[in-house]
Amino acid sequence: MRIPQNTIEEIKQQSDILDIVSEYVKLEKRGRNYIGLCPFHDEKTPSFTVSEDKQICHCFGCKKGGNVFQFIQEIENISFTEAVQHLGERVNIKVDIEETNDDMHIASDDLKMIQMHEEILSYYHYLLKKTVEGEQALNYLYERGFTDDMIDARKIGFAPDSSHFATDFMEKKGYDLQLGYEAGILSRNDTDFNYYDRFRNRIIFPLANAQGRIVGYSGRTYTEQEPKYLNSPESPIFQKRKLLYNLSEARKSIRQKDEVILLEGFMDVIKADDAGLKNVVASMGTQLSNEHITFLKKLCSHVTLMFDGDFAGIEATMKTGQQLLQQQFNVYVVQLPSKMDPDEYIMKYGAEKFNSFVNTEKKAFVSFKLQQHQHEIQNNDLAYEKYYHMFVEDAALISSHILRNKVVQNASELFKVSADSLNKEVESVHPQQHFEQAGPIPIQTTQWMQHNKYEKAERAILKHFIMDKEVFLSFYQDIDETDFTNEYFKRIFITLREFYSKFDSFTMSEFVTYIDHDILKEVLIYLWDYPLNREPYENEIADYIQVMTEHRYSESIESLHEKLREATRVGDIASQKYFLEMIVNKNRARLKSQE
Repeated sequence: MRIPQNTIEEIKQQSDILDIVSEYVKLEKRGRNYIGLCPFHDEKTPSFTVSEDKQICHCFGCKKGGNVFQFIQEIENISFTEAVQHLGERVNIKVDIEETNDDMHIASDDLKMIQMHEEILSYYHYLLKKTVEGEQALNYLYERGFTDDMIDARKIGFAPDSSHFATDFMEKKGYDLQLGYEAGILSRNDTDFNYYDRFRNRIIFPLANAQGRIVGYSGRTYTEQEPKYLNSPESPIFQKRKLLYNLSEARKSIRQKDEVILLEGFMDVIKADDAGLKNVVASMGTQLSNEHITFLKKLCSHVTLMFDGDFAGIEATMKTGQQLLQQQFNVYVVQLPSKMDPDEYIMKYGAEKFNSFVNTEKKAFVSFKLQQHQHEIQNNDLAYEKYYHMFVEDAALISSHILRNKVVQNASELFKVSADSLNKEVESVHPQQHFEQAGPIPIQTTQWMQHNKYEKAERAILKHFIMDKEVFLSFYQDIDETDFTNEYFKRIFITLREFYSKFDSFTMSEFVTYIDHDILKEVLIYLWDYPLNREPYENEIADYIQVMTEHRYSESIESLHEKLREATRVGDIASQKYFLEMIVNKNRARLKSQE
């Protein structure tokens, strides 16, 4: 399959790489570029750079990066065609795929599974809103505080009490029922291997991945039917450890606020979102996975836990809070009163009071944890000692100076010690540099730079060649590949010469894509950032070329001198005469090149 080049170019022009990457990575402006933690490998010091001017990204740690299509390919683990389609949907450009004789223009199984979910969901939504069969389920949602806008925005649906609705739908659409079974939409009888609907007589809540594509369902009963919730099983497109409910919708707000609010269930998320909290997500009935934490670390540094107020909710808060604290998040807790969950609180008190409560009752997790043991600390010496040491260890993990000082101040009153002495103990656990915000990893130019006058000339002339094709065409024939002392500069020169011969136009992102070597990409980005912005004078370029050719002559003459010395040592008169003549000729050629 092939996508027309003009479509690819149009999508690329409308897909700003800074906006795209920012949906996955929390970025900070550093000079002309933006920097953040690499989404492709685990790191504590940010080494992932995005250039808005060049429309490229690059990690100086794992070397991954490229243009906007390559970024999406890598982070979504999809093909180039799928990356173009993904970005095309984002900017509302239809991608028509041209068939070729060599390609089997069949969508991947994963994409088919997503399409199945989305097509059937449209019918489920119709059944809920427009049919008598869905009335009871719809009224149940109204009673729970759902509005038509909420239902439509979330595409909530209704699966009828039928074992063959989805099965018949898929057969009519020409879908493979086995694939529907693998996707978790259908179940299968182990005796006769007949397929039937997994979701029956349930309200259907669609589950979207980080890109907003539907990858599963959660079916909720609206009667006394058990179990209350029936989720899609694990499948190639749906893994609970990778999915956070509402992430595709909340990601922008999470990044802007530098905070995510983590709730227990998706009903809570829907209600909280409708109440005005746009940075809310929920895990799918599981504790946070390493994948969840890794993804959130790219978006924010603050996490607020707002779980149910019952015993199980407090237990989950303690476990999840500790998990996040150890990953250097600034962790907070909001505990709703009377063992209520957010859904119940909003139903009883309304959105305005809910928002006010969240904003005023937020407390540091370390303080919340200590509060759970307050009675023991005040009445039991062994408990005092135990929780004192526990607090010191926990407080040392808080990355924010301000938050840590506040937590220490509050704890000092409970432990009846001075804040200064308690703070000294906390800082003694982890040295101060542990908390400092790490800066970007600099390019390790010492691995491939010598910083002599020859490489300075090579660097400058390459920068001019990259910036202006006309300058390249005017001077490139005066340079030989062997004039470069830096092997990487030489290879960029060769590749640039090849690129200019094939393409009329030049953009940095296209050239980075053209280069198929990680270190060369790193060197290229270094060259682009090299401060040389003015137009070159003609004699300046000539001077650079002279320095480069001078090195070639110097190397050659030095080699001849070495051979002359060896000929002299062994007493070879004829060779001595020959090498002397060669040295004279090389010196004449060098002087002539400088005229």
